[in-house]
Amino acid sequence: MFTSPRYTLLALALAGATAFTTAALADGSKDYPSFASISKGQKMIDRDAITPALEKKYPRLEGMKMHWDDADLDHDGKLNQAEYDAYASQQH
Repeated sequence: MFTSPRYTLLALALAGATAFTTAALADGSKDYPSFASISKGQKMIDRDAITPALEKKYPRLEGMKMHWDDADLDHDGKLNQAEYDAYASQQH
């Protein structure tokens, strides 16, 4: 198809850039984990339940932790499943 070395190099560069971008973005999920996986059987979670390891795996949890007061609708310092689900279902 392309016989020029320039086109071959360009195609290789684009393929490499695509692979690098895919690998870089695959580090964390764009979604929230389930409430059950964070709460470990408890009915409520607090900020400490969101560990740095969970934040790395699920980057959106960092935003939730920063906006905890927005997610905590009854302002008791903890989130129940309904509050967690309501916050996770919104676009941020």
